[in-house]
Amino acid sequence: MAHSVHGGGADNAMLSSSATSAAGASPACPPQRDCPTCPPATSTSGASTKSGGQLPHTLKQRPQRVVDTQAGIVTDAAANAAAATAAEAEAAAAAGHGSDDGPYTLDEDDDEEAEAARSAAGGAATTGAAVAATATAVAGLQQQQPAGNWTRFVVDGQCPPISRELAAAVARRHTAAGNGAVIVTWANFALWDFVQTWVHHAKDVGLSNFLVGAMDAAIGKELVAAGVPCFAMFSQGSNHSGVGADHLQWGGEAFHKMGRQKITLAQLFLGLGLDLLLVDVDAVLLGDVMDYMNRYPQADVLVTSDQLASTIPAGDDGLEDPDKAQSPMNIGFMFFRHSDRTVKFVDSWLAAINADPKYWDQNAFNDLARMGWAEEGKGIKRHPDQARVFLGANGTLAVGVLPVASFSGGHTFYVQRLYEVQRVKPYAVHCTFQYGANAGKRNRLREARLFADPPSYYTDDTYVSVELRRVPSATWADHSAKNNSAMKRYHFRGLDMQLESVWPAVRVAAVANRSLIVPKLACYCDKYWTELDKCRVPGAGQTRIPFLCPMDHVLDPIFMNDAATPWSLRWREHSFLDNPRCPDWVRQSRVTFISSPTATKPVEKWVVQEGGLVVVLPANLTQGAIKDLLRPYSQYKIWHLKDPEQFFGGFDDKELEKTVEARINHLRPMMPPDPSPLPPPGAANSTAPANATAATGGAGGAAANATAAGANATATAAAATTTDKNAGMLTAVHE
Repeated sequence: MAHSVHGGGADNAMLSSSATSAAGASPACPPQRDCPTCPPATSTSGASTKSGGQLPHTLKQRPQRVVDTQAGIVTDAAANAAAATAAEAEAAAAAGHGSDDGPYTLDEDDDEEAEAARSAAGGAATTGAAVAATATAVAGLQQQQPAGNWTRFVVDGQCPPISRELAAAVARRHTAAGNGAVIVTWANFALWDFVQTWVHHAKDVGLSNFLVGAMDAAIGKELVAAGVPCFAMFSQGSNHSGVGADHLQWGGEAFHKMGRQKITLAQLFLGLGLDLLLVDVDAVLLGDVMDYMNRYPQADVLVTSDQLASTIPAGDDGLEDPDKAQSPMNIGFMFFRHSDRTVKFVDSWLAAINADPKYWDQNAFNDLARMGWAEEGKGIKRHPDQARVFLGANGTLAVGVLPVASFSGGHTFYVQRLYEVQRVKPYAVHCTFQYGANAGKRNRLREARLFADPPSYYTDDTYVSVELRRVPSATWADHSAKNNSAMKRYHFRGLDMQLESVWPAVRVAAVANRSLIVPKLACYCDKYWTELDKCRVPGAGQTRIPFLCPMDHVLDPIFMNDAATPWSLRWREHSFLDNPRCPDWVRQSRVTFISSPTATKPVEKWVVQEGGLVVVLPANLTQGAIKDLLRPYSQYKIWHLKDPEQFFGGFDDKELEKTVEARINHLRPMMPPDPSPLPPPGAANSTAPANATAATGGAGGAAANATAAGANATATAAAATTTDKNAGMLTAVHE
């Protein structure tokens, strides 16, 4: 299915393994991979496999032990029984296996995989060579089917209800005692592209012990078709779990219901006797997080934090110091080590938010986990064997705060790049502290080259890129010597200066029906929902200024293609051409346009430093002249504007001009007013309320961060301080 290129921040087109290639050929499947869209592989043992989309059941089936319904997460006994009976009968008929009612352990899955491996190895005898062949075949099966044999639970192409056996099929043994651990995320269909990105990175770092909870039937079908281990969070006969298939409003009724479902997931998997890593779908895994969790066996719970500065020395990748890391813990990434203590805590957590439907799950977690965690005059209660683990929940729970440089939120990763400052390896990034709802999250991940877009995202459009002619160049020493108000003015004037090169490219994109590649922009002030401290978010003292602006700090992705004006701006992120997913032939299909006041017609040159073809054009081309003079270059994927301010001379189509200029004005950043002056001595200090509606991170990846105004606030008199907005700016001019 072709991916729509209209509106870079809109939901990606649905990808399905059943989609055909451009040439109409069916997709190729890896050998021996269970794939509902591929012809079934011929069994080496001669056993037949049913067709008609049913996945092959090659391993021994056991009776299902059904888990009870929990707060909107439904397990269906009838569906489980039918799946188990049908699969067991088929497996027994095909391979001659009988039923096994004995205790079910992870070791039995190992035995079955070894049995399958021996079959794949050609039934070699048990000799030294045969053992080696078996080990190789086991490794091959694990690589081809990283989630074990979970597919035996699938019925009618839909995610199965959760069961002990399903969880055990994907669990990873990670302790000497043989305990299993499973990583769980969940999503509805609106976040299908986030799921694909999440799964891509989990596999990329070698993790296979994961399950994705399907919150509606639509994403359930996609998960099974894509071969992603999954379980249904909706009941048979229902299309969704009660949350729905659309984007969720932060703080709304469905958002709070999803929070209860999140805690129920923790309760459910801990009830299966497994360790659990619960991860929001907008939290991308960048390293083997399970190995990190194993470093702290003293902790019952390990959790990320909204702390904006590291509390430990550079080069130290251990847990944060609990005495200093007292910002709210963020439950978008939580590890639970199975124990009676952990189970009791999660039970109390669920009871707390069930008692108050408006009690935010994250607030409840922080309140309960930090209850009685400090003694007056003695400080934080620390674990006797690990000083960076504190004893919370009145001394009944050992909790560790994961390092914010390695397990980052949106600010510490994208703005501060704190993993660079602290010289540590990044393990995960959670899309918090950002603007533009889910479109903003997609764009942040794309800017970091982390979003798993399909090939069509890079190949199915044409683009306009731009060279910034003037950029702000103040050093931090010069910038920080100003007062807060002057620092803010410098920041916004610097943005105006850079955007003077961007707006002509937007107009050319409209005239030529191309997408804009947003350039890298320098920010001299952060963006936040409250007043800044010397252009930094309070508490984020490690922020280096200037920094590379996330696009949503300057151009709200929602405002690119909302209903404010009929014309929508298609765009790509600044790192688009640097992404390894972008084909070389796209990068190399580039022509550079230079505008010259003395040119009367296009003159072609070959300039190595510019990457190839350069065309010198008359300056100030009108809409009609662009169409006529640049028609020979329409086949180039990239039009690069070297002198954007001199390139565009005006619209011929006045209706198009009206809608494009309206879009530009809609996007244009406006400097918010300074806060109210300080009150007289003795009166309470006050600050003007932030002109925004805000939220920090969404549970399960489905909670949209509210768009904060500020960069796109209504212009005020305080914003227009001088006639020349760039008066006094230090500039670097690139000729």
